[in-house]
Amino acid sequence: MLQVNHFGKVTQIRMGREVKGQVLYWTAAYLVDGLLIDTGCSYTAEELAQFLEGRYLKLAVNTHYHEDHVGANHLLMEKFGIRVLASRESVPLIEQRPRLLPYQELVWGYPMPAKVDCLPDRIQTDHFSFDVVETPGHCRGHVVFSQPAEGW
Repeated sequence: MLQVNHFGKVTQIRMGREVKGQVLYWTAAYLVDGLLIDTGCSYTAEELAQFLEGRYLKLAVNTHYHEDHVGANHLLMEKFGIRVLASRESVPLIEQRPRLLPYQELVWGYPMPAKVDCLPDRIQTDHFSFDVVETPGHCRGHVVFSQPAEGW
């Protein structure tokens, strides 16, 4: 299931696997100026790809390697021919099949391994420049994308 919210120039795409009419756990991706931040889980990959059809999509980035943030990488790369970037620590983990606990498999599913590239220190879109900021704590290689002029 997908839900879309708009926050000015940013589109939030909330995604979650639906079982018996209930979403098990929401995750989100954000689309701004052709940049997709995270790709959700494998169970919602097809829905995300359908949503993105006809929209401006130039590049995707992953905040980290967890299955609920990289699940559509492979499909989006194949379908739209985009590059996906992630932190140096996340790249090798995104490129292999993860080990999931039963609840992770149920809720998010196994992401297909994808060949992604390393993030630079800054991501440039047509209209914005995002600083890549390391934010360890949740997991190794976790990053956020800061756009100070917009307060993002």
